[in-house]
Amino acid sequence: VGPGCTDETLLSAIASALHTSTMPITGQLSAAVEKNPGVWLNTSQPLCKAFMVTDEDIRKQEELVQQVRKRLEEALMA
Repeated sequence: VGPGCTDETLLSAIASALHTSTMPITGQLSAAVEKNPGVWLNTSQPLCKAFMVTDEDIRKQEELVQQVRKRLEEALMA
């Protein structure tokens, strides 16, 4: 959500929120951010729609990381 959002903007906003706050990242709850000129100044929540990360999402990501590590190990051993 928000004016001029790209994938790079979203990634930057999420990274900023992770590094500057200990609060959970929930995203924006309304589309009112499009009319707010100071929306880029608030780094506590990235300019994305509200989202939920489940334990299943975390498990899948952990499995993917393990697979990539195994492939990297095999490539380095070749």
